[in-house]
Amino acid sequence: MKSVSNITDPAIITTLQQASRLGPTPYLRERAHAVLLSHRGYTLEQIADVFSTQYQTISNWIDQWEDFGIRGLYKSHGGGVPLTFNPEEVARFKELVKNEPRRIRHAKAVL
Repeated sequence: MKSVSNITDPAIITTLQQASRLGPTPYLRERAHAVLLSHRGYTLEQIADVFSTQYQTISNWIDQWEDFGIRGLYKSHGGGVPLTFNPEEVARFKELVKNEPRRIRHAKAVL
């Protein structure tokens, strides 16, 4: 049965409790709460039921916690579509649009 390794440091438990209540994002609060539940002996199936998500999702959260600690509970990617242009191309695109603001399609084609 997979679960969080025994957390013996009270500072880590306090950090998780604070993150679950006051974390800056909903997903951080949810993941910190899931780690605490696992620490208290809840199974991954029970935690998945609490959060109305899949077992594998909870398993991934626990893996991220085990590998990276509190940093692992943050998302590594903010979602959305990956960037189309690299930073140099973005700067070039802005320059082209600045020179000819009505020709955005043209600026995109030039890149």
